[in-house]
Amino acid sequence: MLEEEKNIIKVNRKELSTKEVGEKENIGAILNKHRMITKRPVYKQKRFYYFLFLAIVVALLLYYAEKEGGENPPQQIEETR
Repeated sequence: MLEEEKNIIKVNRKELSTKEVGEKENIGAILNKHRMITKRPVYKQKRFYYFLFLAIVVALLLYYAEKEGGENPPQQIEETR
């Protein structure tokens, strides 16, 4: 292993001040990354169930509309000579 690739650990380093820590921290970015990693699955979100309910209602309405429309007797065509 080359000397440049080794990790250097400083044992007796100076303590960081609050100002130095504050300059480097970015709480907003850390929270955004955490939200993206721990995002709830789609099937556990309320919007999924609203969409599913809406899709079922529309499907039932279309089914019963087709069923009622098919009950009309077929039209008879009269032949004239």
